Amino acid sequence: MIAKLADDGGYTLIELLLVIVILGVVMGGIVTMFAAGINAEADQNRRYQAQQDGKFALDKLRREIHAGCTIVSPATNTPSSVTVSFSSDGCVSVSRSVTYCTQSTVKTGYVLLRIAATSCAGATEKLASYLTGGNIFSYLPPNSPAGSSSLPRVHVDMTLNRSVGKPGGYRLVDDIALRNGPRSCASGVLVSC
Repeated sequence: MIAKLADDGGYTLIELLLVIVILGVVMGGIVTMFAAGINAEADQNRRYQAQQDGKFALDKLRREIHAGCTIVSPATNTPSSVTVSFSSDGCVSVSRSVTYCTQSTVKTGYVLLRIAATSCAGATEKLASYLTGGNIFSYLPPNSPAGSSSLPRVHVDMTLNRSVGKPGGYRLVDDIALRNGPRSCASGVLVSC
């Protein structure tokens, strides 16, 4: 009977340390997987928000540019801004202007701003952040080689990426016609054809 009791010694210190090491490796792997899942979900949410901001900005651009009469100074149009003029009298005289422009920031790359003025100075209404470049606008006059249209257009090409400095992103491209702009006929630019 005494020999039987001597056999019930329990775990040794080496066995206990071995179990703790194995448990630590397994738990470390599980924690790493959970952390990677949480980071992936957060990154996906940031990308989705950037896409939603880009879609909202492009929708606002479409609505206002469609209603515009002319692009202010299209010959000197810079690819980082566009100014659209509006009228309340059938585009006979300009009553107001809206400028869209991009500005560089340290944290979010480029931002798309809007201001009801003829220049971008003082613009604070932010439409979209995390643009990968600042030159997103191109003016396309009526019957330009980049697609035939009898109306002047603004070509918008913006890429959004929440991971600043990393490749990839969400690209939005559109040609927005100024529906109230001067129409172009075969003989040249006329108000009506």
